[in-house]
Amino acid sequence: MPKAVCLQAAEIVPQAPESAGIVAYFWDLDAAMMHFHADLRRRLLDVDRRAYRADMVEAAAALDAIELQHQRTYLAPALAASPALTEATERLHHRHQRWRRLFDWVGVLGLVLLFVMSVLTV
Repeated sequence: MPKAVCLQAAEIVPQAPESAGIVAYFWDLDAAMMHFHADLRRRLLDVDRRAYRADMVEAAAALDAIELQHQRTYLAPALAASPALTEATERLHHRHQRWRRLFDWVGVLGLVLLFVMSVLTV
C-alpha cells in the first residue's frame, strides 16, 4: 500500500532532507502545483497539507512530467536507479500529449464550424 507524500513549497532551494525523494525548482510554482495536483487528484488525502496517497515513484514521475520550465536539483539514489520512474514519467508525458492533441483538434473543429456557419449565413 502506498504511503502518503506531501508536496512542499519553499522560496529558496533547500538542502535535500533525508526523507525527500525529489527536489525540483519551478519558475512558476503555482502552475507546477496545479499540474502536480491534476496528475494525482484522485489520490488526494489532505488539501491543506498537500498530501497524496502515492508512492515516491508516482510523485516523482508527476513532477518530472510537468511540462513547465523546471530544474531537478535532487533525486534520491534509490529512486534514480528505479526503471519504474522512467516508465511512469513517459506514460504521463504520453497522456499529456494525448490531451493536448485532443484539445487542438477540438479547437480546429471549432474554427471549421465557425467558418462554415459564417459562410452559410452570408
